[in-house]
Amino acid sequence: MKARWKIIEWHHKTIESLLQSLVDIHDDIRIQAIITCATAALERPRIAISQGDSDKETVKAPSIQDLPEVLQAPLKAALCDKNANVRMAAAVCQYAIQSHNLLAREIMQTALLKGNSVDSWAAAQCLALEGAATYPVITRILHQLFNKKNEDTEQQSCMLLSHLSAKTTLIHTMLAVELNSHQWKDRTIACRALSQIGGNVSVDMKHKLIQLMLSDWNKEVRQAAAQALGQMSLGKEVHDTIRVKLGQGNFQERVEALSLIRGLKLMTAKLLPSFLNCFSDDFTAVRQAACLAAGALQIHDNMVLECLLNLIQRDPCWKIKAFAIRALGQIGHVSPQLTDLLLWAIHYEESPGVRLEACRSILALKLQGDRVRDTFLDVLLLENHDAVLKEIHHAMKILNLENEGNQEMLQKIKNRIQTLSQKELLIQKIFKIETVIGKVKEEAKRVYMQPKQGQKPLKFHTFLQEAFQACEAPHAKSLVTESSPGPKHKKQRSFITCQRSAHCPGKKNCDGTIWI
Repeated sequence: MKARWKIIEWHHKTIESLLQSLVDIHDDIRIQAIITCATAALERPRIAISQGDSDKETVKAPSIQDLPEVLQAPLKAALCDKNANVRMAAAVCQYAIQSHNLLAREIMQTALLKGNSVDSWAAAQCLALEGAATYPVITRILHQLFNKKNEDTEQQSCMLLSHLSAKTTLIHTMLAVELNSHQWKDRTIACRALSQIGGNVSVDMKHKLIQLMLSDWNKEVRQAAAQALGQMSLGKEVHDTIRVKLGQGNFQERVEALSLIRGLKLMTAKLLPSFLNCFSDDFTAVRQAACLAAGALQIHDNMVLECLLNLIQRDPCWKIKAFAIRALGQIGHVSPQLTDLLLWAIHYEESPGVRLEACRSILALKLQGDRVRDTFLDVLLLENHDAVLKEIHHAMKILNLENEGNQEMLQKIKNRIQTLSQKELLIQKIFKIETVIGKVKEEAKRVYMQPKQGQKPLKFHTFLQEAFQACEAPHAKSLVTESSPGPKHKKQRSFITCQRSAHCPGKKNCDGTIWI
């Protein structure tokens, strides 16, 4: 037995050193020795396995004792130690070795009622593991659960409550009280605890959970209540409630039902028809919730995809268009129609929010190719929203669509556009247009010109272009014109006309053209 005990030498302790420490005059040394024994008892190997004569044969040896016999007597004697902390440590050790000592139980019950927070929590755990489903034990566990509020404590508390729930209905009753708490965090914890504890649930508690699922103001409480109902084998009630609210409820109930669908990742054949109707609902909030649910569930159903595409094209609200685009990006189903709509949206949509979501969806779907790159380059010329520009540059970098050769020309064009769009220049151009048009009107009133046979009327944009070019030097050509040349014969004719008009202002040509 001594050889087996040497397998577990906690903190490099031997049996002889533990015996000396258990009777040491210093309290902390005795406590440390008791803790070492308790730790060894909890983490010891339960069965010793030894090899037989053959390599393929193993023989199960007798179970290893929790603690060597020589340590049992000093540990029991520590239950009567003059120091209260030593007695508490000795009681914990007796529960660790599952000795069911009556004196240790009395020490734990006293610590539960009169001890400090640490001792009372340790006593509650020990008594609960022993099966003591009493009011003080359950109250202390619930107090730790609702006041400590961390993941480890919640897991430990729920494990203890689950262990005791088969012996009493007191746990469900006390948790039901917390469902009515004015603190939303307490209601959330109560729902999570009920989902882990399980057991028989009364009709009143089921109705209360359904009420929380549908009408609580906090989103986390609603989702926790729905999950609790599902864990309690009440999923049918959840499903039926959502189906009724989605199909027959008012717009607020439909929004709540869609939020539950999104949170629970729930979609069935019975829910789908009502879900599809929400995409054409009169209320914006319902359409928005439907888009969020479709994106969260990543539904690849063709009818859902068609509804989202219709929203992008026809919905009057820009927010719904943006949410529909985001949902399609989350779903990840690429089609030619979707590609066309996204490229159109990023280029022509008036709302920056829609253009921003279109760019993000293009990145999420990893759309590439010359068409995408050309669209991005075109948008960079005219886009003036910082967030959209930043997203476009980010998408082009991630998708490897950057073209360094065109970036310099694009910057020059943007600078030229910015220069031509200055307030003073625009005012001058407006005055020039008014002057030229007024002059043409006056000449039309006073001078009659015989139209030439086969002569085509002068178009307005050509008339304006000639008027402005007549006022500029021949070498001052626009970069925009150079980057987008038109038909050669038209451009040459326009340039010659400008030169001529600069030298002969106000005269007529033989073909009836008015020179300005």
